[in-house]
Amino acid sequence: MILVTTADERTWKHGEKILFLGEWCKLFARKDKWSKLDYKVLSYHWDDHEKLYKDYLYLNNLYEEILLELSKNLNKIHGVNYSVRYWRIIVGLWLLGFILALYDRYQSILAAAEHGKVKNTLIIRSDETSYVPQDFGVFSRWVTESDEYNHYLYRRIIEYIDRIPFEYIDSETQGILYFDNLGNVTKKAFRFKKIVKKLFQQLDRFNKIVFVETCLSANDNIRLQFSLHQFPSFVYHETKKPKSIINLDLRNKIHLRSSDDKFQELLMRLITEQIPTLYLEDYAHMNRISLKTYPRRPKVIFNGVAFNANEPFKFWAAYNVERNIKLLGVQHGGLYGSGLLTAPEDHQIKICDTFYTWGWGSDCHKNTKPLMAASLNTIKGEICPKKGGRLLLVEMAIPRYSFIPEMLCTSSTGFLAYLDEQYRFVRTLSPRCKELLLVRLFMHDYQLSQKDQWVSKFPEIECSDAEESMINQINMSSLFIGTYNATTYLGPFVANFPTVLFWNPEHWKVRASAQSYFDGLRKVGILHDTPEGAADKVNEIFGDPISWWNQPCIQEAKDMYCSQFVRISDKWLGEWKCELQYQMRN
Repeated sequence: MILVTTADERTWKHGEKILFLGEWCKLFARKDKWSKLDYKVLSYHWDDHEKLYKDYLYLNNLYEEILLELSKNLNKIHGVNYSVRYWRIIVGLWLLGFILALYDRYQSILAAAEHGKVKNTLIIRSDETSYVPQDFGVFSRWVTESDEYNHYLYRRIIEYIDRIPFEYIDSETQGILYFDNLGNVTKKAFRFKKIVKKLFQQLDRFNKIVFVETCLSANDNIRLQFSLHQFPSFVYHETKKPKSIINLDLRNKIHLRSSDDKFQELLMRLITEQIPTLYLEDYAHMNRISLKTYPRRPKVIFNGVAFNANEPFKFWAAYNVERNIKLLGVQHGGLYGSGLLTAPEDHQIKICDTFYTWGWGSDCHKNTKPLMAASLNTIKGEICPKKGGRLLLVEMAIPRYSFIPEMLCTSSTGFLAYLDEQYRFVRTLSPRCKELLLVRLFMHDYQLSQKDQWVSKFPEIECSDAEESMINQINMSSLFIGTYNATTYLGPFVANFPTVLFWNPEHWKVRASAQSYFDGLRKVGILHDTPEGAADKVNEIFGDPISWWNQPCIQEAKDMYCSQFVRISDKWLGEWKCELQYQMRN
């Protein structure tokens, strides 16, 4: 059999039996091509959820060990003496994501080798320096969406383990997608933003608390800053990143420990080759322009999502943390506090002096503190159920290639399992409910062709792209149907909007401290473990969801859940003001 690792058809060999490494090789848009082949798909190693969780714990511990070592290397190379926390803020998410992604690809190739019937695989000869990402944002897009980048990773693993026969092919590169951060912004609009940015930078010089990407609405942001006697300002950070030249001599100065473990040996080698240029070749330049872009003398830094892919912010925040400036973070995702896999949550808590949750606490992290979910507070006045309205089914999508797992189903294999549950739900609905159903597709398609897949199964069901306003769609509906454990259904919850939820509990395992709250939702029929159970409930209540929703037992279960995972109040402004003033004094 010929092993095919990605959907890049340059590596497919027609006329021979094919072993696809995973479902990610089979783009739905190319079904007419691969459906005619003689092929099998290798079982995905992380379909074993117990293995995924054990691997996750192992890799998280390995990440902490390597972060400590890499921090020492970066300090030496850049002639600085910063803490591990400093480097965690800047390089931590990339390092964690790279370790998890490489291990996933490594395990898949081992499984192919152990299959025993692979006689050959085609790998594309290329220049390694073409695959060095600029920063975490570029890496995360490449590793989840790019067949070419993933083929490169599989190629390096195949060459390294030397257990699968391979054949090099020469091919003109198709090019990895680089994403323009400015999008289709006109020159006039860009000039206007530049003027506004300079204005806000001037205003921020006088502010003691700097707010960056807090997820608050513009109106709430202004109200909060006025209450703190600050100029309402928004930090604009369209900082132009340097164009990099790979410096192999500099990369060779990174010396990570050797290991008898085959995976770890490969990992250490590829970290040296793959570390983003912004953290190595362009570190000094990026550090300089980030300090120039952001306020020079903050007393407190408050952020919601800037820790993720906002590189100028990360450099600036890390620098100020070393000067004992407080870094505060606030929850921005609904899976926080309940999900079993917690890598992004753990990272954000570890980099912050105080991390504000939407109600829950943590026994593992003493720096967590509940604070009203201000970003969701306004939605309760924006939506209300429409009598006789649509049944809104809100969908998700999973990247074709696994990255940092937050649930126990990853990659396109997990998406197919999820999609099958959605189809089972629709099949169980009554004819009238099917007529009322509106399927809202996920905002990112990941080349999954969501709409085409739905149309192929249910051409009579209306599907909507995520470009449509969700608020408008909810207001056209009498019932909200959530299909995954994330932020999406929390808006309807806080607005007291009739809601039915369903997902596979084996895919969305929760931590022990959260179990009773989800069990409470199950007991009253809000949350269902099977699509058929959820569809039966929708068939039962669709004529008058409000009467069902307003039953005391249902309201009690929903309110108990909200008190733990999404506390809101009209008095949130006063609570936030007092807390931030406390942070200023202490």
